[in-house]
Amino acid sequence: MIIPLLRIALISKHENTCGFYKDMLSRRENIILETYTGTDELKRGCREKLYAGLIVDMWTHIASANADKEFVYSLDKVFPILYIGDNDQKPSELHPGGGWLMARQHEIKILEDFIQNQCRDMKSRGIRTGMRKNLFFNTHAQLGGQEKSFKTNTKNISQNGCFVISVHELPCGTPVWLTITDLDDKTPIAAEIRWSKPWGNDFLSLPGVGVVFREISLAQRQALTEFLK
Repeated sequence: MIIPLLRIALISKHENTCGFYKDMLSRRENIILETYTGTDELKRGCREKLYAGLIVDMWTHIASANADKEFVYSLDKVFPILYIGDNDQKPSELHPGGGWLMARQHEIKILEDFIQNQCRDMKSRGIRTGMRKNLFFNTHAQLGGQEKSFKTNTKNISQNGCFVISVHELPCGTPVWLTITDLDDKTPIAAEIRWSKPWGNDFLSLPGVGVVFREISLAQRQALTEFLK
């Protein structure tokens, strides 16, 4: 039986964490673990590569900028992600022979479950790293065919999609029409919801939906190109 190659990315700025997971996965057949200290390094190193999952160190994630948190959250809707470094699992420096060993054994079990039950079933895919910028465009949004339009703002945007601030909760695949009033061409842009962040999820970021553009005019694309410079 041929075991398919799995490429997994680990985001952590801690050398001991990277070393532990590298050591564990180096013993596994057909698994490549790539370690990155942050999302910027991941964006530079992931080009033209396909991944089956990500491992994210929560200590690194918590200390990162809000834009980096948003980027990881967008990946969470596409890839299986294992978040590591929970307080209850953090090895104790005072009891390296006790708490450290128990924590590591627990992590090994979780890692095994993550690989076998999530990454193995995942179709490997690339990580989107296109230019994205925090731009709060004034926008009229219509979510779904029956919803009335409402006033809102984008939070960030690229040539291919954007994050729209909204408390509406709609499933992935729902059609969206966006009229961005700050663009000269105000033709509604046809889009589709790819992921959502519900209201009340946390107090560090805004609720809303991540959308991909399906129909956008050439003039609108050219205008976005200028804004993104």
